[in-house]
Amino acid sequence: MDRLFAKILHVLASRTFFIFIIAVVVLQAVWVALSFNYPMLWDEYYHFGLIQFYGQHISPIIANQPTSLDLYGNVARSPKYFYHYLLSFPYRGISLITANEAAQVIALRFINIGIFAAALVVFRKAMLRVTASKPLVHFALLIIALLPLTSLMAAHINYDNAQFLITALLLLWTIQYAQAKQPNVKLLLLIVSVSAIGALIKYTIFPIVVALGLYLMVHTLRNYGRDSLSMVMASWRDAARNTKIALLVLLVVSVGLAGERFVGNVVQYGRIDPVCNQVISTERCLSFSPFKQEHTLGNTQNKTMTDYPWHEPLHFTYTYFLRDNYKQYFTSGTQLAYEYFTVPEPLKIPFTVVAVAAVISIVCVIISTKYLIRMPSVQISLLAALFLTAALWIIDYEKYIRTGAPLAIQGRYLLPLFPMVLLIALLGVRHAIPWRSVKLVGATVVLIGLLWGGGLAAHIYHSKRDWYWQNNFVVTTNESISDSLHKILR
Repeated sequence: MDRLFAKILHVLASRTFFIFIIAVVVLQAVWVALSFNYPMLWDEYYHFGLIQFYGQHISPIIANQPTSLDLYGNVARSPKYFYHYLLSFPYRGISLITANEAAQVIALRFINIGIFAAALVVFRKAMLRVTASKPLVHFALLIIALLPLTSLMAAHINYDNAQFLITALLLLWTIQYAQAKQPNVKLLLLIVSVSAIGALIKYTIFPIVVALGLYLMVHTLRNYGRDSLSMVMASWRDAARNTKIALLVLLVVSVGLAGERFVGNVVQYGRIDPVCNQVISTERCLSFSPFKQEHTLGNTQNKTMTDYPWHEPLHFTYTYFLRDNYKQYFTSGTQLAYEYFTVPEPLKIPFTVVAVAAVISIVCVIISTKYLIRMPSVQISLLAALFLTAALWIIDYEKYIRTGAPLAIQGRYLLPLFPMVLLIALLGVRHAIPWRSVKLVGATVVLIGLLWGGGLAAHIYHSKRDWYWQNNFVVTTNESISDSLHKILR
């Protein structure tokens, strides 16, 4: 048993195995990108449409919103535009090569797959600063690679992929700062600048930024006390001239753009993300599906008469928040027409196996709390996860109270912190369970459970003919594999 265990650890620790993990993620996502019709499930029409718009404009600032953009809600003062603006530049090049929309969509999907893969590389670096155990880090990344959510999200034209990479960078730099022997002003400026950029990509990064900022402030004051400022300045003086110039330019541009959007919105509209009808008329906003849905439900006089019964906070948390977030890690889906989505129930085996493993892991983490909480990297990751989860719960519950329906509960919103949380769970299991044979059996069961209908298999299993690009080869290939999977996994 010891020899087998040592061989498995040797394979898991190898760089080749990590490359294999990246290949698994990329190949699954490429398959989805080449198979699934446009638009896919998570607002792909919204992101591609805005990329096309910014592809016709040099400036990201919109003075007056044209009516052609009303389908996307408040665009002129939206604080989540930078992803679309950045991707408008490769789109300009793609549109010069081909005017075919399907080809343009697939090319942008491939760019997003690259962004997601780059995030996994950065996460690996951050995770190896939590623990030196490459087998444990690689096993965690393998689990992520086999979750159906991963390949589906990576294949989307969606700003969540950019947010995934930004979060990985911020966690890595924060952990590096905490583990250094003295303040590093270069890391601080990078964290501030990239946080500003991340907020302009998707401002739901704010809870993570606040958590990391608080940790950095407390860590600096606790460890360096009155000498904090002088040590920071000394770090700045030691930096190379070109590095200083690059960091200052990045800081001024990123913070300046964030100030224009967030401060400007607060001054003019009283909030960082104005409600659509604060910027354009309610009539125009009704063209935007999320606004129309919330506006209609919010005006319902008796919310208890909707399809969703009223629940107290704890019941809401279990019935909708926890269940829906978890379920979305194991399902597939697509958008068949405007405002018409199909999202089948997840396959039972991977869904149940991982649920049981999660409960065991939580117990192990609780048992190992004293061991885990001493690590600065664990403190950073858990604080960020706590802040993000709490913020999402507050937003979701507020919408539930206002509309009577559990709207916009999306498991992918928590994915940016999932790799670190998963690694902490595995550290807890390693510490709490001393028997190698038990851990080996447990890991094998989880992998078999995920392979039995996880990853790409879930997407092919659930998909139908009208999910695909209408290409004979694409339809025939996927339907043939789907038929085989239905015989195996039913």
